Amino acid sequence: MTLADLSLEPTIYLIAECETPPDVADCLRDVSDEIFQQQLDGWYRVREAWPTNRSYAMFCRWFDYRFHSVLLDLG
Repeated sequence: MTLADLSLEPTIYLIAECETPPDVADCLRDVSDEIFQQQLDGWYRVREAWPTNRSYAMFCRWFDYRFHSVLLDLG
């Protein structure tokens, strides 16, 4: 599986309502470790091998993210 393959089906996370890019960064800072752990668990189940530094700065180095202010559930 390549990085290009992974980017075809990204994981979507709903976060608290945000109005500005700084609001998004603040919200992501609060949940980045949880997202980091969920993503690592999907890639490799041996927790002892996971990186111990899962700071927000490291999160930003490992992951690309896009913010969308509208989500419509047509289901």
